[in-house]
Amino acid sequence: MTEFKQVLRKRLRVLMAEADMNAEQLSAKSGVSIDAVRQYLRGETAPLLETACKLAEALGCTPNDLCAFPKEG
Repeated sequence: MTEFKQVLRKRLRVLMAEADMNAEQLSAKSGVSIDAVRQYLRGETAPLLETACKLAEALGCTPNDLCAFPKEG
């Protein structure tokens, strides 16, 4: 099974691209530190639920969208 941090990293990148947002913009819009956003994007750590909610709101999605595992075919 894919590690959660790696799924989050991939989903975050996709959602940021869809929102046409870079890490600095996501940080500013969500109130999450740029260092934390960069750690999530590198798959080093995963956010707490409260932080995931802030990121999701800034991206215009739900926290579930941040951690949606890809369907295995």
